[in-house]
Amino acid sequence: MHPDLPPPGTLQAGGLRWRLQRAGPPGAPGLLLLHGTGSSGQSWAGCLPGLVSQFELVVPDLPGHGGTAAFEDREASLGRMAQAVTALLAALNWQPQLVAGHSAGAAVMVQLALDGRLPSARGLLAVNGALEPLPGLMGLVAPAVARLASRSELLPGWVTRHAAQPRALDHLIGSTGSRLGADGVAHYRNLLRQPEHVRGVLDMLANWRLEELQARLPTLHLPLWLAAGLGDRTLAPVRSLELARRLKGARFLPLQGLGHLAHEEAPEVINALLRELQAFTGGEGPQAGTDLS
Repeated sequence: MHPDLPPPGTLQAGGLRWRLQRAGPPGAPGLLLLHGTGSSGQSWAGCLPGLVSQFELVVPDLPGHGGTAAFEDREASLGRMAQAVTALLAALNWQPQLVAGHSAGAAVMVQLALDGRLPSARGLLAVNGALEPLPGLMGLVAPAVARLASRSELLPGWVTRHAAQPRALDHLIGSTGSRLGADGVAHYRNLLRQPEHVRGVLDMLANWRLEELQARLPTLHLPLWLAAGLGDRTLAPVRSLELARRLKGARFLPLQGLGHLAHEEAPEVINALLRELQAFTGGEGPQAGTDLS
């Protein structure tokens, strides 16, 4: 472990027991890192050593994921997730200047900003951000299937027995278009061995609705940088490009050779974008706008 990275700790906030990592010099620009569905704060582990000297970092496991408790009523909607993160920030008496969110974590990030719950934030980075509903029939069917699955007493245990097997896990990671090292694979194997984590993922999928967020996106006033792995097989990168073209102050950042788990594949690339965003929001750096280079 990097000498400036203490082990994760726990905190009670908003009626939940949170698992989170805090690191970096107090008083440095705050950076909040939010993971996506099915993952945990550990997904940012490769990024942290390169950020810890410049930023004060807060990296939580979202409710129902990793080591953070699930909502008792299992209604893990986007609004509830954002409220829970707001309670966590209040308990920490801390606010970030930058926020980065991966996949569904980007939706939580943007929801927080739209609701005025990031008063100190100056810029947002979405890494393969899931900011719009799934297209067509998939968008209608997926939540219904997840609702049925989340009510099952047997399915989470079945997943822990089968999904963490080497062949199944390799297929799952490969389906994202990403290639992970041994540590990254071990991270997901450990998560899939936890029935409560699997149930928390199903809770989130069952309650996830992005129509309202999509409608409100044009009212977002913070710079939003949309980094998209061009090899992403989970979310088509063209959706980030189209979104950047529609939103004032948004910027599209294509990531060559990377998939959906881009921040785990190439943390140095994401760290460079965060440092650039920090410079930009401090009055330096390139002008905002769609970037196709």
